Amino acid sequence: MAPAANADGCDVDEETGEVVCEDEDGGGNGGDNGSGNTGGSSTCNYNGREIPCTGPGGSVWSSLHECWIGPSAEELGEDLVPPDGQTEEDGAWHVCYFPPPGSSWEYTWVQTGEVGIDPVVLAQRAIASMDLDPIKIGIVPESGPNRVGLVGLPVWMWVDSPTDDTFGPITASASEGSVSVSATASVSSIVWDMGDGTKVNCTGKGTPYADHYGKQDSPTCGHRYAKMSTDQPDGAYQVTATSHWVVEWTGGGQSGTIEFDLTTDPLPIRIGEAQVLTQ
Repeated sequence: MAPAANADGCDVDEETGEVVCEDEDGGGNGGDNGSGNTGGSSTCNYNGREIPCTGPGGSVWSSLHECWIGPSAEELGEDLVPPDGQTEEDGAWHVCYFPPPGSSWEYTWVQTGEVGIDPVVLAQRAIASMDLDPIKIGIVPESGPNRVGLVGLPVWMWVDSPTDDTFGPITASASEGSVSVSATASVSSIVWDMGDGTKVNCTGKGTPYADHYGKQDSPTCGHRYAKMSTDQPDGAYQVTATSHWVVEWTGGGQSGTIEFDLTTDPLPIRIGEAQVLTQ
């Protein structure tokens, strides 16, 4: 019985048995607009070149066997005898897809627990265990019904009370069977949507405002509003901060990068004009 030809990154020609891989890393960067879902990439190395970690039919790359390990012979209806000195409790025959150029596939004996899970899945589990959150916005002028900033005056933005789970770096691991993955996440940049059509891209946490700064511009992350917010919904600009997380992970003989965004809830900032007194 021929193994399944459907693939994630690589396909099997049903007539020739040849394995053909797309010229990509088997993944892609992703964003979630604050929902918490993540996307990423996973690449493996074979003879000095990068190949997808996921092969035909969702098979998983094995550095030990130098092929993608697919379904077992039993799953495909084949009744194969274990090799000498082995029993069915010790392992099983699995489809072994070879990367091009070369042979298509053959059965190989895989020890029990040797092939577990795609490491990128474990990386996602490690990230989930970090319980990452959007930043807490620090901003002057402050938000509040009795707080109003002035047109043309500096606005300061920063990460208020940063923690490991709002800014990083934070490290976590996940394992299944013999495969263990460690992942380290940190915020590389923050995009501030100021609500007036302007987006400010800042690296780092920003500088918290203090009274002694007076009317200086923020040295790290700032903005100036050019008009009042009276024509905005509820009379305020809705400010959000989107933190861009970068996660470097390694394990199972593989490594990769996962990137995603977390966005705060809108924070209303009211901007008015200074009143000119005349006599």
